[in-house]
Amino acid sequence: MFDQCNEVDRRVLAHARILQTLIRYLAEDKPEILVRLTSAFGISHNIGANEQDFVSAEQCAEQFIRAIEVQILELDQA
Repeated sequence: MFDQCNEVDRRVLAHARILQTLIRYLAEDKPEILVRLTSAFGISHNIGANEQDFVSAEQCAEQFIRAIEVQILELDQA
């Protein structure tokens, strides 16, 4: 079971990296795509009731989009 969790985690991280790269490429031609993604998923900082480590899907989406923005900024500075 532990090995399966690690494999799933690695697969999810790999998919996230692929999606971030694809969205970054799209954003090079259409910068408004990040605005549309942000408006679609909203900005949420709510923590679940009585859960310090709770991360909502909206917070994950926001972190995902922010990672793309950081990649774009790094490319612009290079």
